[in-house]
Amino acid sequence: MKGPQVLAVLAAGLLLAATQPAGAGEVTGRACVIDGDTLMINGKRRHTKCEGGRIVDLWGIAAFKLEQRCEHPSGQQVLCGRYSAAMLQEKIKTAEIRCEEKATRFGGVTVAQCFLKDEDLGVHMVSHGYALANREETERYTGYEAQAKAGRKGMWETRFVPPWDYKGR
Repeated sequence: MKGPQVLAVLAAGLLLAATQPAGAGEVTGRACVIDGDTLMINGKRRHTKCEGGRIVDLWGIAAFKLEQRCEHPSGQQVLCGRYSAAMLQEKIKTAEIRCEEKATRFGGVTVAQCFLKDEDLGVHMVSHGYALANREETERYTGYEAQAKAGRKGMWETRFVPPWDYKGR
């Protein structure tokens, strides 16, 4: 090969490497819970915030916003976002988490399917009613959501309307 051809092949190789999907890596470590669908791997909790680690959004699920309120059948307001985060923290405690990268969002936030030992944290959160299935990313968790809704588990016991479900299906 001549000089320009070698450069063209190298440039094409670099371009191909730069456009590979961001699902090739794995992130492991102890997790600091930011909210019901966001962790910071290898971060530390300082006062009320997580610092110094890698932010990971749990792939395929959407938890309640931290300050989101849901009305309990008793008529009282429940901070369902804080409850969701607390239930994720209760599940993982201080255990080692393994996350398989699926994508990277703006700002370098990793989107990953995360596991506690062999248990998918997305399945746990959705099947217990602590989060919703994120249909924009995958249909993987929709069956678990339907079961949680039918069983009135977690936030399905409250009176909230998911953003995709304004007809109360």
